Amino acid sequence: MEGIPFFKMHGAGNDFILIDNRDGRFSGTERELFAQWCRRPFGLGADGLLLIEPAGDVDFVLRYYNADGRPAAMCGNGARCGVWAAHQLGLCGREARFRVFDRLYRARLLGKNRVQLSMGNVRQILQKDQLTELGDLHLGLEPLGVWDTGVPHLVLHSQIPLDQVNMAEWGPRYRFHALFDPQGVNVNLVEVATPGVMRVRVYERGVEKETLSCGTGAVACAMAAHQCWAWPFPIRVESAGGTLEVALMDGEGQLALIGPVYLVSRGYLNRPPGGEKSKI
Repeated sequence: MEGIPFFKMHGAGNDFILIDNRDGRFSGTERELFAQWCRRPFGLGADGLLLIEPAGDVDFVLRYYNADGRPAAMCGNGARCGVWAAHQLGLCGREARFRVFDRLYRARLLGKNRVQLSMGNVRQILQKDQLTELGDLHLGLEPLGVWDTGVPHLVLHSQIPLDQVNMAEWGPRYRFHALFDPQGVNVNLVEVATPGVMRVRVYERGVEKETLSCGTGAVACAMAAHQCWAWPFPIRVESAGGTLEVALMDGEGQLALIGPVYLVSRGYLNRPPGGEKSKI
């Protein structure tokens, strides 16, 4: 059986399977197969999977799928890993223009394993005063707002040490709260380390657990600090998997997500006939 070449990468602990799909072997509807490859410990294991595809109007297209196999509109760390992989495949130089589904992005490789990603149009969906019904859900977590950074992120200021919050319990309560029906929301807890530096924990929609880092979440948290606490950019966002930086791009007024990407391994995935289950 012919193997399917893949990259396994992580960006600040957020890990991904990346597949060169220029031959169109995947339609993007192989939800069960993608979920199986991402499932730990039965598959390769990842927070998500990306298909790298050709495009006439940009350098390449990325299609992102969460660990449950469902498509998602954006993943910041996944896109940064995708840019590195596309560069290795010869699809772009050190600067890239690409689409994630229907949104256009630009990125730049900085050094050997650092990628800067322009986040495009970041906007606030819900203000703090629109989240009052969340106020009594957990008395130690203060809602700051919800931002669309490609996907929706709720940001909560933790007034107790982050390591004392049971994320497995409280993450789903906010993620599935009726206020965010029908699709739900990603959940970010932040605490101030020093001015300009925050610590973050995140519960990701589609992964349905806490992850070690989240790029789109880091941007939402930085926006919350900028708007609610008047922090200037750049802002450092520290998580269990590593540190990301959110900065203003010179002369453009757009936010950039900057951080490391690492190649964990390269190899070949097995795809059984019918593509329903992996034989890994």
